[in-house]
Amino acid sequence: MPSDEELMLRVAAGDADALQELYQRHAPRVTAIARKMIRDPDTVKDVVQDVFLRVWRTRSYNPALGPVAHWLAVVTRHIAVDHLRRAKPRERFLQLDVEPRAPSDASDDSTLLRADLARAMRAIRAEERDVLVLAYVQGLTLREIAERLQIPLGTVKTRLHRGLRGLRQQLAEYPEVEP
Repeated sequence: MPSDEELMLRVAAGDADALQELYQRHAPRVTAIARKMIRDPDTVKDVVQDVFLRVWRTRSYNPALGPVAHWLAVVTRHIAVDHLRRAKPRERFLQLDVEPRAPSDASDDSTLLRADLARAMRAIRAEERDVLVLAYVQGLTLREIAERLQIPLGTVKTRLHRGLRGLRQQLAEYPEVEP
């Protein structure tokens, strides 16, 4: 039975059978790593497919950097993160109301929190608010925000920091918010 390193050399030479053998050996572990990061089973399958497609296309494994299994784990994590970034905004983020609700509608804590958060967001500067929304609601990376707003990356970081600090000050009455 050939070693993983030997199979990778054969893949680099264009041997599809070697790729198939690598897939059979490592697909279960690659799938397990992807499942830890992603809930959607279809997306997990896409990640696994993308990992082995990258193995076939790039052939970038360097045996001096460690075992094939570790390299595949790193590639899997990177591809899973890419899939998460491309996904729709995460449902775990609180949706902000554009118009605050009337106090009579405030029947539970989450409604009050939404109203207070919307008020706090309106209280900070628009530039800072835009960066916060792009980062935490739309899930963009700082680099993607810089590209979208056509501003330097350092400016994005500054606005994000100031926006978070402003929200902390506005929401200081909540015990969960650290000063």
